[in-house]
Amino acid sequence: MKLKTKWLLKKKTSTSCTMTGVWKAVAFCQGVVVVFHSPAGCAHVASFLDLGERFRILADGGLDVPSAVPLVSSALREKDSIFGGADRLRACLADAWESYHPKCFVVASSCVAGVIGDDVDWVCAEAERKYGIPVLSMPFSGFLGGDYGDGYDQTANAIMKRFFRRQAHVPRRVMLLGDQMGPMGQYAREVTRILRKFGLDVRYQFPGYVPFDAWQEIPSAEFSILLGFSGNPGSLEKMAKHLEQSFGVRSLGAVFPVGWQETKDWIEKVACLTGQEARGKAILAEEEAELARQTSIFQKQTAGRTAAIVTGRSPRWYDPAETAATLLQLGIRISALILLNNLPPEDKEHLAASFHRASNAPVLDGADGGSVMDDADLLLVSNEIYSTKTKQLFLPMVPLAGTAGEIAMMRAIAHLVCRYGTKGGIAYVEA
Repeated sequence: MKLKTKWLLKKKTSTSCTMTGVWKAVAFCQGVVVVFHSPAGCAHVASFLDLGERFRILADGGLDVPSAVPLVSSALREKDSIFGGADRLRACLADAWESYHPKCFVVASSCVAGVIGDDVDWVCAEAERKYGIPVLSMPFSGFLGGDYGDGYDQTANAIMKRFFRRQAHVPRRVMLLGDQMGPMGQYAREVTRILRKFGLDVRYQFPGYVPFDAWQEIPSAEFSILLGFSGNPGSLEKMAKHLEQSFGVRSLGAVFPVGWQETKDWIEKVACLTGQEARGKAILAEEEAELARQTSIFQKQTAGRTAAIVTGRSPRWYDPAETAATLLQLGIRISALILLNNLPPEDKEHLAASFHRASNAPVLDGADGGSVMDDADLLLVSNEIYSTKTKQLFLPMVPLAGTAGEIAMMRAIAHLVCRYGTKGGIAYVEA
């Protein structure tokens, strides 16, 4: 059988834009207005960045999804590439001031502005004097200045540099670092739920979800907790270290509750950080008991089944050992890990080594895995396979956190096993 799959991409460099990173870093910080010094289309793209995320949160039962702050564009035109666009930016800031009366402007420049050579810093300094509010300039020039992560990280750094001051810490106050679909996403909800068992007050999620009026008080948090590790964990770790060294906000470190074993490690680490080792053991026992109760229910449908894991997702975004551990806990035999051919050799080696921490099943290339896929009861896939009738479960792009995340994965697998008929198709995990 010739393997056929959808959305099979291979790339070694990012093709994202710094402006979308700037936008995401302050998109839900009420009191801020974001200005793109760009053609109108750039703002249109960014304004739809969170649309799929918003629907996903609503589908997962999240309520009160926050509204984004205003995003406006200077709407650079073709003739501005000849005569310069600084006056367009001044007019845009003036209109945004009259329309929204913001407490802070954040200005991101586009590739076009960078090629023109507009002095965005100067215009922003001028606007700050005129309107009497902070105007943060992010002159990365779209794709010319880096990628999404650079825009996101540097905007967070600019906020810390401009507004953060060392201050007395409020006991048991916690700040979350990172995004992971925001406070109403599964990741932050689950992390917050467990932290509350320790009596901790999750007050901030920085950078994208703290109102402008609260920026100066963020360093009052006693602890910082990193959210997830998808993409670029190094930047969040640097942010946590900076908060610890400069403002005394103690960091949990790079420990993440993804998969049951990692969730256990994370709970134990939180207990150690907060000096509540006894409480941590009690919480861990509660979580483990609930997981065991749910697992015993799901095993009635899953025990004795076979599954293959099929992935074209790089180790930067996915760890097959977590999926393997979940399958084994359900009593499912893993027939193989199948690595699709968009992956470079070094990624295949990394994924295979990770997988073998949890299972001794074979690791196959995509071209050799067709018969294994057809013989399995279900596939757990990162890319939909449409040359097989085997039932498929799509591995979440955003990792599921904690006990609730593990239970959600198990429930989705059990439901897929019980799905009527033999036509195959693909299902998704609902938190």
